[in-house]
Amino acid sequence: MRDPSGQAWPWILGLGGLVTLALGGAALAQGRAQARSEAARFDLEEERNRLELLNRAGPALVAEHDVERLVQTVIEAATRLVGGAYGAFFERVPAGAEGNAEEVWRLFSLTGGPREAFTRFGLPRATNLFKPTFLAEGVVRSDDVAQDARYGSHGGMPAGHLPVRSYLAVPVMSGSGETLGALLFGHPEPARFGPREERLITGFAAQAAVALDNARLLTSILHGQQRFQAAIQAVRGIMWTNDANGRMAGEQPGWAAITGQSFAEYQDFGWADAVHPDDRQPSVDAWNAAVAGRRTFVHEHRVRSKDGAWRTYAIRAVPVLDGAGAIREWVGVHTDITEQREAEAELRESNEEIQRYAYIVSHDLRAPLVNVMGFTSELEAVQADIREATAGHPKAPQIEGDVAEALGFIRAAITKMEALIAAILKLSREGRRSFRPEPIDMAALMQGLADAQRHQADAAGARVAIAADLPDIVADRLAVQQIFGNLIDNALKYLDPTRPGRITVTGEPIAGGRVRYAVADNGRGIARQDHARIFELFRRAGAQDRPGEGIGLAHVKALVRSLGGRITVSSEPGIGTTFSVTLPRDGAAGAAAPPLAAE
Repeated sequence: MRDPSGQAWPWILGLGGLVTLALGGAALAQGRAQARSEAARFDLEEERNRLELLNRAGPALVAEHDVERLVQTVIEAATRLVGGAYGAFFERVPAGAEGNAEEVWRLFSLTGGPREAFTRFGLPRATNLFKPTFLAEGVVRSDDVAQDARYGSHGGMPAGHLPVRSYLAVPVMSGSGETLGALLFGHPEPARFGPREERLITGFAAQAAVALDNARLLTSILHGQQRFQAAIQAVRGIMWTNDANGRMAGEQPGWAAITGQSFAEYQDFGWADAVHPDDRQPSVDAWNAAVAGRRTFVHEHRVRSKDGAWRTYAIRAVPVLDGAGAIREWVGVHTDITEQREAEAELRESNEEIQRYAYIVSHDLRAPLVNVMGFTSELEAVQADIREATAGHPKAPQIEGDVAEALGFIRAAITKMEALIAAILKLSREGRRSFRPEPIDMAALMQGLADAQRHQADAAGARVAIAADLPDIVADRLAVQQIFGNLIDNALKYLDPTRPGRITVTGEPIAGGRVRYAVADNGRGIARQDHARIFELFRRAGAQDRPGEGIGLAHVKALVRSLGGRITVSSEPGIGTTFSVTLPRDGAAGAAAPPLAAE
């Protein structure tokens, strides 16, 4: 208005335009800055949430020792950490771990979808997409798995599967390098997982692996403790511990339960007050000797129960060593064997009564048998008088034949009765004999038995082969000689005449500190229904064309049982027979076993 010539307004208009452009640019820049700020704030908030998630998940993983709950915690936290819609943990089951011939991967836990979304499609296969994870080659990430060249090698995504575009997988490795499983994540939108999610899940997987290792170790320890406690209960035993010096210290609930002693009463050597007075000092002395010698403690004594009754216990305690080989503590078990010892006492008493009865019976049978033998001799002596008196009688030859036949039957019966009485007396004497264990060179002993019967073997055209590597044992020498001498003799006695006889004696150590010897032949064999019968007294099997009273194998079984062993037979007619004798290697069981005359 003040410029009539109009020369100023273009400048004003231009200046205003510049100002407007400057203000617009500033506003635009401010908008962009605000957008960047908002994005940065969102990223910062998201990062803060992830850090909080990691901070919460760390202690949660450390605190959780149940494997199933731990894995569920891991998969839920990991899925939120990477922003997945679905997450799953697949467990690796090594070949043979559960009877499976090959390694398999199975779904252990998941989040974001129903379990059937995975399980109805069966176990995952080693496709091009899964194989790198199965082989623990590292993280597998795909922005759009449907377009991924590794995907679809087995027909693509099956119908009904959860919609997955973004895919992320990481193996979970233990500290020892073992593959425990894999974390798999998915999202229905593409490009949801980037390098940052990859880095986060890699670190989290390592943390989860440590927690899983710890949980599995603790579970294994707990299962071991439960099995140990169950084993203690199964043998009616109670467990206790002593310190390195052999003194009872700390709570001992098992000992308190059987004795009724209080904590103060059983501490140190107070436990000995609950032991029978006759067993107390020997128990303390034996325990101190074991502690001083750092050796396993094996003992037996009577303990007063809290109801006042005396119970017999077998004790076994072992030292527990630390990494330097020093004794950290002693762990022992008291096993109640009262009923066992009472049964053994009753068995010994019953066996002694049987032996006395057998002696009395055999002795009383001898008296009338002597009379029968005497009168039989008199009848034999008057045969000539009978022949003279019946001379000329038409039936004289028949009478003489009948008398001779009757006397023959009587004489055979007397011989049989004498053999049976002798067998009963032999068993009775063997039952009263005390065993004297001694180290035995079994190869030499067996060879001696074979040499003693060489004449019988040569006459039958048989060969007895003794293995040179027979394991030695500690046992009563006479009993062992009688056992195997009888078995070799039987093998020679019942050879098959249609083929050359072959008898072999072998042996091998077996579990439990025992040794098993086998006497095998290619003789006649024994029918299956007679396998148990042949060990019965006065019982025989098969054709009765060999001399014998049927006491040999009954005597063998009684001796084997007395030595703390076991005898079994396997046989097939026309093939041969094998007798297997299992005996304690150190003779301890045989020394403690009650003598048995027969079964």
